[in-house]
Amino acid sequence: MTGFDFARMSARRATPTPSPVPADQKMINEISSAMDSATGKAGDLMDQMPIIVSRLLMALGVIIAGLILLKIFKWIISKVIRRKNVKYAQRADTLRSVVSSICSYIMYFLIIAVVMRIFGMNLNSILTVAGVGGIAIGFGAQTLIKDILSGLFLWGEGSIAVGDLVDINDLSGTVEAISIRTTRIRKYNGDLITIPNGDIRTITNMSRGFRRAVVNIRCPYEEDQNRIVEILRDEMNRAAQEMEEITEVPEVMSIVSFETDAVMLQIAAVCPLGSHWKVEREIRSRVKARFDAEGIEMPHYVTPYFPKH
Repeated sequence: MTGFDFARMSARRATPTPSPVPADQKMINEISSAMDSATGKAGDLMDQMPIIVSRLLMALGVIIAGLILLKIFKWIISKVIRRKNVKYAQRADTLRSVVSSICSYIMYFLIIAVVMRIFGMNLNSILTVAGVGGIAIGFGAQTLIKDILSGLFLWGEGSIAVGDLVDINDLSGTVEAISIRTTRIRKYNGDLITIPNGDIRTITNMSRGFRRAVVNIRCPYEEDQNRIVEILRDEMNRAAQEMEEITEVPEVMSIVSFETDAVMLQIAAVCPLGSHWKVEREIRSRVKARFDAEGIEMPHYVTPYFPKH
């Protein structure tokens, strides 16, 4: 062993071995470190608090200003379209509803963009990510795109207009609003139904041109059908003179079909738009009263009675 190695070993023996830190002391050190870190973060938060509050106030101001501007734009749209003296009032209401809907979506997008900018978000990066992720979410947005395109075609073709009495997907009511994405109709009982434009398949518009009130009359096989037709025609002549809703004598069509227990006749009356339900009810009441007066018993099912033994 050389003198250098001996001196190194001697120095190693002379160096004291550090004693292990107790577990309690280690926990105290960790707690102290966590408290120091929390205190530092709280201090940073307090330093940033004026900036955060100012940004929140700015964002709130932008939202309020945007909503106020949206109200003003809708009011201007309503006045401008009304001043243009559109040929059909319903067409004007529909145009106003669609344009207001488009304006709302644009304003909401601008409000969100400005608020994000206030909080320091990079819109270019967000739009880039949205463009890349658009392919992934495109399939999920197909329904939304279909609703918007269907709404544009629906408005452009003029199939329905605000105020029309329609039957859409077996739902009957009055059109209250047509937006870029949905159509709202008010049912007769007051229910408001919102239908996505992309789900509209079949439209029956009962507010175009004229309307016919059609009533099917069940007549017994035993009666002379020519006599029944003459009775109904005479009653419809009276109805044309006494009912304000019809301006011409309703047409009485003889046998239109054969049922199991009755012969089906039909009455059709031209009436103003929206009044066909009232006319149909009145015709049924008149036919029943006339048949009773003529002694004609309308076919009906009688529940058999089985006495108890």
